[in-house]
Amino acid sequence: MAKKQEFTFKQFHINQDQCAMKVGTDGILLGAWANINQANTLLDLGTGTGLIALMLAQRSPEHCQISAVELDPQAYLQAKDNIQQSPWANKIKIFQQDIIVFAQDCEHKFDVITANPPYFKQGIDCASKQRNLARYTLTQSHLDWLNAAEKLLNLTGEIHLILPFEEGKSLQKKCGLFCIRECKIITKAGKTPQRLLLSFSREERKCEESQLVIYDRNNQYSTEFKTLTKDFYLNF
Repeated sequence: MAKKQEFTFKQFHINQDQCAMKVGTDGILLGAWANINQANTLLDLGTGTGLIALMLAQRSPEHCQISAVELDPQAYLQAKDNIQQSPWANKIKIFQQDIIVFAQDCEHKFDVITANPPYFKQGIDCASKQRNLARYTLTQSHLDWLNAAEKLLNLTGEIHLILPFEEGKSLQKKCGLFCIRECKIITKAGKTPQRLLLSFSREERKCEESQLVIYDRNNQYSTEFKTLTKDFYLNF
């Protein structure tokens, strides 16, 4: 079934007909879950439609400045348009660039960095090269993404990611940062975790562990999922 070419939230609208990867639950979870308390500068790596950058803009105080980076030219233009049509056009700047190059060239450091990186290993080709790059870990690993984010992070800043469960566990062992929050995402009550929401910091502290179930046993959205995303979904 084809995904919708547009998506309307409570305070902004997403057009996505030019983007390889559409609005999905992963991005919405990350945009709602990331800790942005006391942040002044925020960065979304691989912004796609601009979804997470817009969610951060909605959640953050007016004075905060948000940057978003997207390599794909079609997605970049669509994200730029989505941002310009939103209430926060003056709050978000978007750059068309590879995240590794951006990390090398950017002189600014950020308090909060978010990323919903590609997570399928290369297998059967998607219908287009654009979707291949958006969906598969073709040219950059998750560790590459985290290392790029680390270069851009303030000394006391935090990086927030969403990854498949096993990849997320593996990344925690490989990286040189401290995992300070971990939330296991369970699609339906009774199932095993499919995703991990992760927060990393340069500062060592006890990791806060939790879990979130999206659907209850009756196939209804759980109370915890509604509570997390109620400021965005129209139906909540």
